[in-house]
Amino acid sequence: MMNEREIINFISLQEMLMKAFFIAYPSLKDFDFLLDFPKKGTIFVNDNEWGFIKHGKGIKFLISNDKTDAVVDINNIKNPKLIDIWRLSQYFPSHHDHEIKGLLDGMVESGVLQKISEKQYELI
Repeated sequence: MMNEREIINFISLQEMLMKAFFIAYPSLKDFDFLLDFPKKGTIFVNDNEWGFIKHGKGIKFLISNDKTDAVVDINNIKNPKLIDIWRLSQYFPSHHDHEIKGLLDGMVESGVLQKISEKQYELI
């Protein structure tokens, strides 16, 4: 069963990935359409190498090594505190969408998250 700590850690990982990305590519200016963003590459977070692929207005980060396989797909690079059920289900593939949604809705009730849309949430 998932818990709040896993969600908070995921949001923290999104923030670390975006911070490392902007440190590696400091001259980027087009935050609306990402036209000057690299199409793919690698960054390092906590001594782990993450590959990335730009798509539309987002960036998909991938890691595959002896310890883990994971996908963190960030759709709003301006706000890495945003999460949604689909992206969480990519990162936590063993958990069902209804379980993730139930946990997120509980975090809204407890004041940890705010609901932005039917499937999108933001850390307060």
